[in-house]
Amino acid sequence: MTAKDLLLYLLEHTYERQGAYPPLTTALAGVTAAQASWKPARERHSIWQIVRHMTQWMEAGVHAIEAEPAVYEDLQQSDWRPVSGDEREWQADVERLHRNYRQLKERLTAMSEEDLGRLLEPYRGKPRYETAIRFLRAATHDTYHLGQIRYLRALQEA
Repeated sequence: MTAKDLLLYLLEHTYERQGAYPPLTTALAGVTAAQASWKPARERHSIWQIVRHMTQWMEAGVHAIEAEPAVYEDLQQSDWRPVSGDEREWQADVERLHRNYRQLKERLTAMSEEDLGRLLEPYRGKPRYETAIRFLRAATHDTYHLGQIRYLRALQEA
């Protein structure tokens, strides 16, 4: 198994394929805007905020892979925005997340092992690391948030 094979496996099992845990597509299936907006406490994040957070940082990852790194501090400032509760807006945000995942996967699929070893600038002015690490970080970051989404859904059903 190559590094690319391993990264594809991790991405696919985080976002679309059933493995040891349900993927993101399953975790978000059937979630309404009202459910996505719910918070267990005021200082906590909602499913919707988590989806927006995942989308924002995934987009930054795609831009870094395309040699257009974002400014880290700008991403932090625009993170965790409040949500509206509007069903169409919720569905648009979910589709945006799925679209960004497909872009990330397409970038990985098109790469060679040599490409994965090349250094990239993850955020403007930040230390460089191998492209493969960018994919690994995206998947592990989103696996963490996938668990949060599943837990928030469980809390609402309890």
